[in-house]
Amino acid sequence: MKRLTLLLFPLLIYAQTYQEILSGVDNSLQLKSAKQLEESAKLISEAKRGKNLPTLDLSLSGVWLNEKPTVNFVNTTFPLGSERSFTGSLKLSYPIFTGFAISAEIDQAKLEYEKASLKVLDLKRNLYLQATQLFGAIYAAQETLNAKQDAKKAIEDAYKKAKGLYDNGILPPADLYNIEAKRYAIEAEITDAKSQKDRLLNQLKYLLNQPITSVEFSNYPLQKLNKKEIITTALQNREDIQALQRTLKIDKENEKLAKSRYYPTIALTAELKRKGDTLALNGDGFSNADQSYIGTVISWNLFNGFSDKKQYEASCYRTLSAKTALNDYKNSVKTELENAFLTLSALQSKLLSAKMELKAQKEYYKLTKGRFENQLASADELSRAIADLSVAHAKVSVLKSQIFIQTATIGLMAGLERFKTLFIK
Repeated sequence: MKRLTLLLFPLLIYAQTYQEILSGVDNSLQLKSAKQLEESAKLISEAKRGKNLPTLDLSLSGVWLNEKPTVNFVNTTFPLGSERSFTGSLKLSYPIFTGFAISAEIDQAKLEYEKASLKVLDLKRNLYLQATQLFGAIYAAQETLNAKQDAKKAIEDAYKKAKGLYDNGILPPADLYNIEAKRYAIEAEITDAKSQKDRLLNQLKYLLNQPITSVEFSNYPLQKLNKKEIITTALQNREDIQALQRTLKIDKENEKLAKSRYYPTIALTAELKRKGDTLALNGDGFSNADQSYIGTVISWNLFNGFSDKKQYEASCYRTLSAKTALNDYKNSVKTELENAFLTLSALQSKLLSAKMELKAQKEYYKLTKGRFENQLASADELSRAIADLSVAHAKVSVLKSQIFIQTATIGLMAGLERFKTLFIK
C-alpha cells in the first residue's frame, strides 16, 4: 500500500494552479540556455574591463648560434658576441590614450551584458505568455469535457426513459434510435475533447520541462486595466523595448570606436631586461647585461584612403537605423495593446450574452425534458436541447478562459514587472 501511494503521489502533485505554472517556467530549458548566455556576456564584460589596466609580460629566450658572430675590419676579424645568448625581461605596457577606443569597447561589453539580461527577462515574459495561453486553453478543454460528460449523463438518463417507453410500445423505434445515435455522438465528442486536452498538456509539459496532468482554475480577481497607464508602462519599461534601447546605445558606442581612429594613440612601455651568455643573465662580455628601459610610443594615422571616414559614416547610419527601428517597434507595441483592449472589451460583451444564452438553454432543457416525459416532445427535440445546453456551458467556460488569457496577456504586454503586480502574489 505504501508503494502504491508513492507511485500515485507524483500524479497528484501535477494538477497545478496558475501561480504554480508560472513558477514552473524557471525549469524551462529555453530559459536556462538564455541565462547561460547572460553569464557569458557578464564574463566578457569583465574581461573587457581589463583592457584599461596595464599589462605585465615575463619572457625568457635563448639562442644558440651556429657560428660566433664576428665583423671584419681591415683584414682583421673581431668577435661581436658569443654563440649562446639568453635574454630575460619583465615588460610593462599601459595605454595612456587610445582615442576613447578602449572606453568605448568596455561600455559596449557592459551594454551587451545588460542587453543579455533583458533578453532573459523578455524570454521569461514570453514563456509566461505561452504558459498563460496554454493554461487557459487547457481549462477551456477541461470545462468543455465536463460539459460533454454532463451531456452524456443527461442523454443516458433520457435513453433509459425512452427505452422504458419503447418497451411499453409508447415510443416509436425511430425516436429511440435517435437518442441512441446522439449518445454515441457525444461519446465521440468526449474522446475528441480528451485528446485535445492531452495535446495541450503535452505542450505545457514541454514548455515547463515537467509532467502535468491537469490545471486548477481559481476565480482570480481581475483588476480593471487602465489603457493609458498600461501603454505608457509598456513603452517605458517593457524588456524587449529596453533591449532595443541598449542596442541603440551599443551602436552609439560603436560610433565612438570608429571615431577613435581620428586620434593618436599614446602608450607607456617599461621593461626590466637582462642579457647574458648563461641563465645568470650577467652579460656576455660584449654588450651590457642590463638593457632595461622606459619609453613612450605615439602613433597617429594621418591618411588611409578615407577608410576611417567611411567607417565612421557607416556607424552613424547604423545608429540612425537602430533609432528608427526602435520608434517603429514602439508604435507596433502601442497598436497591439490598443487592439488587445478592443479584443478584451468584445470578449466581455460576448460573455454577458453567453451567460444569458446558458440561462435560457437550462430553462429550455428542463421544459423539453418534462414535455418528453409526458410525450409532448420528440426524442429529437430532447437530444437537441441536451446538445445545446452542453454547447452553452462550454461557451461560457471558454469565454471566461479567453477573458482571463486576454487580461493576463495585456499585463504581460506591459512588461514583466507590471504583470507581477497583477497576477503574482
